Amino acid sequence: MLFKNVLVPYDESEHAAAALHLAIDLVGDDPEATIRVVTVVSNDIMPPSALSAAVAFDTSPVSYENYEALLSHIAERSDRELHDDVAGLLGRDLQGIHAKLVIESRLAGSPVEGITNYAMDHRCDLIVMGRRGLGALRGMLGSVSYGVLRSADIPVLTVK
Repeated sequence: MLFKNVLVPYDESEHAAAALHLAIDLVGDDPEATIRVVTVVSNDIMPPSALSAAVAFDTSPVSYENYEALLSHIAERSDRELHDDVAGLLGRDLQGIHAKLVIESRLAGSPVEGITNYAMDHRCDLIVMGRRGLGALRGMLGSVSYGVLRSADIPVLTVK
């Protein structure tokens, strides 16, 4: 198999589900392959600059420690929900996948940043992702798939 380490960004959409099924079709029979299903969670809940200003004026009970704990809690909850969602989506097909399936969340400032950085950090050799086709400016692609196509250093396969 040409691709051994495939990233599938997952946002619970039908397009993302189609991308996951295609990735499984591409490498699912290869026990040496890895399919990485990743949801990007925004860490821009409250930017640290706003947090600093609120703490300086003693108007916020939130500290940097609480902020980091909050982000950690959100990521853990997202991981649990993602595992449940993917297991529900794949159902019995999950047992027929021979490739290693990694399911996790990633904190990032934007989906594009999270996806491209994850692909680079984990040395993925292909990104298979859904595309929505929203927005006249981007033609047939959604804004996230368009951003990943422009930013990624590896092949990106978009699925409608």
